[in-house]
Amino acid sequence: MKRIFSSHRWILPVLSAALLVGCFATAARWMVYVAVDPDHFNRVLVDSSGQVVHVYEPDTGLHLTTYAADGAVVQSSQSTASATGYTGTLDISNQQQLIIKATLAESLLVNADTHQVTALDSSLVPAATATWPLTGVASALDGKVVAFGTQDSQGWLLIMDFTTGASELLQPAGVAAITTVHGASGMMLETAAPRQVISYDTDLNELARYSLSDGNETLIGDSLGRPVLFNTSNHDLRVTDTAGVTIWTFENSELETIEGHQVGPDGGILLWGDNSNLNPLLGVRLDSAHFLRVSATGELQYHYLGGGDMAQIRYTHVKQFEDGLAQISYQGSKGQLTGFVLGNDLATPFTITREVFHDFVSPLGNRVRYMREPRRSETYAQCGSICVSLLDDVEGHCDNLDVTTIDRASLASVSQVCGALSEEGMLLPDTVKVSLY
Repeated sequence: MKRIFSSHRWILPVLSAALLVGCFATAARWMVYVAVDPDHFNRVLVDSSGQVVHVYEPDTGLHLTTYAADGAVVQSSQSTASATGYTGTLDISNQQQLIIKATLAESLLVNADTHQVTALDSSLVPAATATWPLTGVASALDGKVVAFGTQDSQGWLLIMDFTTGASELLQPAGVAAITTVHGASGMMLETAAPRQVISYDTDLNELARYSLSDGNETLIGDSLGRPVLFNTSNHDLRVTDTAGVTIWTFENSELETIEGHQVGPDGGILLWGDNSNLNPLLGVRLDSAHFLRVSATGELQYHYLGGGDMAQIRYTHVKQFEDGLAQISYQGSKGQLTGFVLGNDLATPFTITREVFHDFVSPLGNRVRYMREPRRSETYAQCGSICVSLLDDVEGHCDNLDVTTIDRASLASVSQVCGALSEEGMLLPDTVKVSLY
């Protein structure tokens, strides 16, 4: 064992996606301003023609806008359906996205090709299950959608095939609740009361189940048909066979804070996190964004550092390819951040920047391509012993809202714009920008 502006959109000058600003830095093909509250629903999809579709909600239901290769609007539509109350989204087959709500009856299906926003078809969702409360929705069994939850003290799974329109209800024996579902060609799930891992084959035959004796271990994915367990205390990884026999363990001595994890299609596991902190009372601790990749056989392949010294780091998107290439998106704040700490002796004014990063990282940990969104700059002055005020700023992207990876060299993004001004010089706070790289 091995241990904008809704009807007024501003299209920025078109730049070639092949343009390299420095080595492998890819510039945006186009960027478009849109007037919408960034706190509302904002997602980017890609239709079957490779065109970017922005799905967003002003105050009048969901809107869909499709952009051509040059950023021009080719189709725009509005639905009466609303994303209000959604808990997440899941990309599924045929350029569709599921907007997940409290039940399947409330959830919505967005079609990027047809611009339709509809309820789930009754052929997929039997009436009896439509109003059962959802614990979650996941992808498994070669792209099928698995909804799961608990009803009358019985765990249940509804396996939906959006290609054929068929579904199947599964209620595992002796399972009161299901906490998470994963799977590639098969399916595996973690249960509660009792805590177990149960594995199924492609025909939904139960292969095996075993108990989770360590209360800190939780199922995070399927590595080539083998359950992957993550220890929330020491951040170690353990891969077992379907019966629970340990195949390998990865002892994580690389990074003490893990904020996310994902098992890739090749069975490798990506972990990410950082040790940064920005606290007005305790001070500033800068760090890079850390990404650890562990192979399907348990070896550390790389420890990638992105972004440089930052705080307020947030991870917005991870996509792994079958050969181990990873596209990662993250953001953070840089500059004179100690100016926000009470009692600091930093002279004012002081300046910080907010930056959004998109990196493509090889299986060896080398950055092979990257994109940088327009940087947001803010200059502050002291307004008293315990406060600061914004003195000056430069428009830029201050919060990345969604990313979709198109292929191994391109992606679409929607981000909040801070400091956007109208033609009359008025501040436009409710502004986002859709970009194609």
